[in-house]
Amino acid sequence: MNIFAAVSNKSVLDPLLAVVDRKSVKFWGTEGTVDYLKKKNFNANSVVSGFDFDGMVKSLDRAIFSRILADRTKKRHMYELSVIASEAKQSKDRHVPRSGTRDDSYGVWQPYDLVVVDLYPLDKKNFPESMDIGGQALIRAAIKNYKGVALAFDKSSLESLVSELVSNDGSTSLNFRKTQAQKAARFIAERSKEESSSF
Repeated sequence: MNIFAAVSNKSVLDPLLAVVDRKSVKFWGTEGTVDYLKKKNFNANSVVSGFDFDGMVKSLDRAIFSRILADRTKKRHMYELSVIASEAKQSKDRHVPRSGTRDDSYGVWQPYDLVVVDLYPLDKKNFPESMDIGGQALIRAAIKNYKGVALAFDKSSLESLVSELVSNDGSTSLNFRKTQAQKAARFIAERSKEESSSF
């Protein structure tokens, strides 16, 4: 199972970590989340490289969104994913990573099966600087490809995910993924409404 994780409260991942198979799961994510996962002895790679403008664009990366949005039932998508991986390998030397933890599994990219992300709290006194751009984009991408990607975006949805994995032998059903996507769409709509009144 391939999981992208980017959370501000790292311990929210603990219930998930307790039910996934350490030997078969691979994590990708932002540096802080990856560091936490590595301390828990999970296979994890950072996908952040180059400049991130004080963290504002750290998760807005073509590699991440390609692997969320790729439809694994379409040969063309899988081919294009391999092309992107090849391009990333060729450009590796031209980029200056922020750390040595850049995902080095070039050429063997597979779509993400699961996206786990939370939004940092909205601070109306510091708006629009407190808007979470990357987190919302990740959620929306997973919603768009719910047929292939499961999503957890807050504590409640993560609890539902853990329950689904336990009762479904470590996988998720299409019905579950659709339900999570619907919840996430409502969550994003409410967040947008809250942001619109923050100016």
